[in-house]
Amino acid sequence: MRFIAFLTMLGLFAAGIPAHAEIASANPGQLIKGSLDTVYYYGTDEKRYVFPTERTYKSWYGEDWSGVVTIPDEELMSIPLGGNVTYRPGVKLLKITTDPRVYAVGAGGTLRWIETEDLAVELYGEDWADNVDDLPDPFFINYKMGSHITNASDFNPSGEKSVATDIWKDKGLPEPEDGMMMQ
Repeated sequence: MRFIAFLTMLGLFAAGIPAHAEIASANPGQLIKGSLDTVYYYGTDEKRYVFPTERTYKSWYGEDWSGVVTIPDEELMSIPLGGNVTYRPGVKLLKITTDPRVYAVGAGGTLRWIETEDLAVELYGEDWADNVDDLPDPFFINYKMGSHITNASDFNPSGEKSVATDIWKDKGLPEPEDGMMMQ
């Protein structure tokens, strides 16, 4: 009998929870945060994607933080996590601390090993090494491995960057509907 009463109460409680929480002050395509410093991209799939490092954020937006909207923590918590944002393709080179290889970032978070220093110079200039960010090992799993870059015609940094104009495109999220605010 107690079990049936428990199930009845649980059913009444669950009926009071909306199937999809209405987000009052955030729109897909916006950069959002709560009371803490962590910034998220609010995706067109209505999930939030965290910028795991400040450098990841800067690969997309540089030093401009003006587009970040602060929303109530309760609202932020009602938006499910979708994953992490990866570096913007074509902007930076990456390496992880436990691997000496340097990777170019391609579309969709694809890492492509640049096989020689001469190729790195050809693709990113003489100061290519200044363009390398160390990616903390735990975030390496956010990326997938692509084909190696064996000659300069295998990768075009500016072409990769020009295609990845928005995070929703790079993540393969749904195209925004009319009226959705975009970054």
